[in-house]
Amino acid sequence: MRRVSPESYQLPACDVCGRHMLPGERTQEYVSPDHERRAVCDLCRDNVKSSGWVRADRAPQTPAEEPEKRPRGRLLARLSGRRQPGKREVQQAPKPSAPTPKRARGHDSPERRIRRAIERFNRSEHRRTVEGLTRSLGRPRVAAVAPAEAPEQVRLTVAWDLSWYQWKVVFSNDAATAVSSLRSGKEVSELGPADRAWNARAGEDGRLKLRVGQNGDGEAPAREESA
Repeated sequence: MRRVSPESYQLPACDVCGRHMLPGERTQEYVSPDHERRAVCDLCRDNVKSSGWVRADRAPQTPAEEPEKRPRGRLLARLSGRRQPGKREVQQAPKPSAPTPKRARGHDSPERRIRRAIERFNRSEHRRTVEGLTRSLGRPRVAAVAPAEAPEQVRLTVAWDLSWYQWKVVFSNDAATAVSSLRSGKEVSELGPADRAWNARAGEDGRLKLRVGQNGDGEAPAREESA
């Protein structure tokens, strides 16, 4: 009798557990809920039946699908409870959330601080002082300074030929005390260079207004506002 080498043929295998059949053992063809026809061994039949598989000879006729489009590997691995060889489940680490941008810190520009200070001055009772002196002494010269060393303050100087007055505007929450008298004098020469850099003007009603020029502290010029 001619002997057949085991390598010359291959016994059928179960499509669920992957086990090769023993001599004399047979597989049964079943149809999965996805209409896939698979060979199932005796040990896996109860498992596939509980998952909704039916024998091929009892399954309804359905249009054939292209085998390469069926997710065979995942379905069989789920039924057999084993991982597919050569593949590893990689759990991706969650992407770090983008840091919330921080608000820019810092103070307003010198021009903006001066404009805010003039608005507060014009709403205060000190405007009436400038109005009364303007009626008797004429139009004054005005300088508004935003000191770099005191970012929360603005210094306003209103000067005539024979007298000058100075006010301090503080950007506090209490608008009633935001404007206060600082000092006064007789000669304009008593003022420092910054307080003599005339960059604003006063109207007949005592209201101050910026005009083109330096703010008296060597910083950005302030443009005149429209009336």
